[in-house]
Amino acid sequence: MKIRIFITSLILCLAFIGAQKNVSFVGVSVCKKCHESEAIGNQYKFWLQSPHAKAYLLLKQDKALELARELCIQNPHSNELCLKCHTTGFGKNPALWEDGVGCESCHGPGSIYSSFENHVSFDNREAAYKKAVSKGMYPILGTDGIKAREKVCRSCHNEKRPCYPKDPALQQHQFLPLQLIADFVFPHRLRR
Repeated sequence: MKIRIFITSLILCLAFIGAQKNVSFVGVSVCKKCHESEAIGNQYKFWLQSPHAKAYLLLKQDKALELARELCIQNPHSNELCLKCHTTGFGKNPALWEDGVGCESCHGPGSIYSSFENHVSFDNREAAYKKAVSKGMYPILGTDGIKAREKVCRSCHNEKRPCYPKDPALQQHQFLPLQLIADFVFPHRLRR
């Protein structure tokens, strides 16, 4: 009996790991369908007003072109070093570039968890959250969520990226203090 339980558990774990490898980024338009609703806090509107929504557009501005020339980068808006942080999905899908740093940059690739049945519950919000996390959404709540958000934020907000400012006065704004991450990085409303 124990062997059967072990084998069943192993198969389920392998299936889960396999499913996680097949996730993909779906884009802001998919998230927007529900998350622009005022009834749940209109997270889309708040993202749209954030610097993340404009991250890709920054790569086409004169300042970015000037910095790119200094780094011997011809077109920052198509260079993988720049796209890695200025787009959703590390710049791998040109169809998502215009989204800038979209929802999935913080919440994870949504191809599985974004569906209604894997993401929403009218009866038990905590269970819906846990189900979405089990389907690939990055944790955002509690200590694990704070640590995960810090890791995601610091994957771009660090001194190793090509556009890290040389001016020490500007460098202090490039790192997000853990408390700010814990309190949420910008005024992004949670679902009501």
